[in-house]
Formats: sequence, structure tokens, C-alpha cells
Amino acid sequence: MTLTPPRPSSTATSARASRGVLLVHGAWHTGHAWDGVAAELRARGVAVAVAELHRGSLAADIAAAEAALDQLPGDATAVACGHSYGGAVVTGLPPHRIDHLVYLAAMMPDHGETALGLLAGAPPTDLATSMIGDPAGTTTIDPEAAGRLFHAQLGEAERARHTAALVPQLMAPGHHPTTGAAWHLRPSTYVICTEDRTMHPDLQRHFATRATHTLVWPSDHGAFASHEAETVDLLHRLAGRPTPEETGNEGPTAV
Repeated sequence: MTLTPPRPSSTATSARASRGVLLVHGAWHTGHAWDGVAAELRARGVAVAVAELHRGSLAADIAAAEAALDQLPGDATAVACGHSYGGAVVTGLPPHRIDHLVYLAAMMPDHGETALGLLAGAPPTDLATSMIGDPAGTTTIDPEAAGRLFHAQLGEAERARHTAALVPQLMAPGHHPTTGAAWHLRPSTYVICTEDRTMHPDLQRHFATRATHTLVWPSDHGAFASHEAETVDLLHRLAGRPTPEETGNEGPTAV
């Protein structure tokens, strides 16, 4: 796991603890994808809010994520973590409400870019051949392909549990352009998943050039499950809890 030096940012990360962590799921998923991460963060004393998307548009999904922020205690800023399409959602959150943005194998669009447009311009993956339905309407993921597409590194039982929770996805939000890009104003960490079969790692590397920090994990697309411990540690640290260095444990290596 490697941490790159920070890209210059107009706003430094707050030294105080954030009010908590917002978790935003990706396409075809629900908030239950985060159950393991959320439970472990709460066990460590971190307040967690989980957004539920599928609201029909990118703007509506962003509004749902912002409403989830309201569930966190206090009035400080929060760490916002998006997975896959959820990265487009956290990108659109009001910057003044965010302490740090985390992109977990996620879309990191700039103004005017769309999630599906970015995918179309990237090297192909197994995603296109795994979708069933109308790309202009609603799609599902082929049950036979879903496990290897999202969770190739999980055991059979865990893989089946996660893929059984997938839901149909209205594709319209993926066609909607980004109108606000919070990562221009707030610090961010991009997690590149090198074994991803859904979003090509080359596209992730492109996004990582936009981020303040980059982590590289040998993970499949569903890093929240296959790399749950690493995800929890990252979010726990960014939420202002003691870092590995502060507790005497070895942390990420800066290069």
C-alpha cells in the first residue's frame, strides 16, 4: 500500500476530528454493501451515515447523500467516501460540508463530465458484457457474472451474499453531467484497485492524478468487502482518530 505525496490543495485537512463518515454506494448496490465497514467504524467510535441512492438522477442522488450527512452529529465537516458511481455523488456534495473525500475505485468526474462518458472513453472491462437490459433505461447484472465482476477475491459464500443484494439500476444518472466538483476545494484520497474488472485501473490512475493522495491496493472492484480492514483503517484515520504513527503501529509508506 503506497501513499503518494499530496497534491497542492487550496484547503488543508482540518486538524480536529470530523463529525463522522458518510458512505455512498455504487451502481446496482444499496447501502447494505457498507454493512461490514459501517459496523466496524461504529465499533471504533466513529459516527457513520449511509446514503441510499437510486433516486432517478445524479442531482437527486447527491441530495440523498447530503440528507444522509444530516444524520451525523454536530456541525463539523465529514469524511465522504464513494464507491464506483458513488464517487460522482460525493463529488457533487457542497464542499463546505466535507472534510475529506475518499474515492474507492470510484468515479471522480470534473465539471461537465458524466460517469458513463468516462467509462466509454476508458479501456473496456467485463462490465459491458455483464449488463442485461437497456443501457438507456434500466439494467441488471448477469447473476453468473456478478461475482467475478465485483467480488472475485471473496470466498464463495461471501461473494454470493453480496451479489444477492444487487438491485436493478436506472442508467439516467450516469448520463447526467457533473455540475460541481468538490475535490477542487477539499482534500481527497483516491484508492486504485489494481485487480478491478469493472472500472479499468487505467481510468482509476487518471482519476488519481486529480486527488491529493493516492493509495494502491491489489483489490477487486468491491474493495469495501475484499479489503474491508484497509477501508476501515483509512476512514478511521481520516475521521481524526489516532493514526498508526500516533499509536506506534506501522502505517502507509510515503514515497
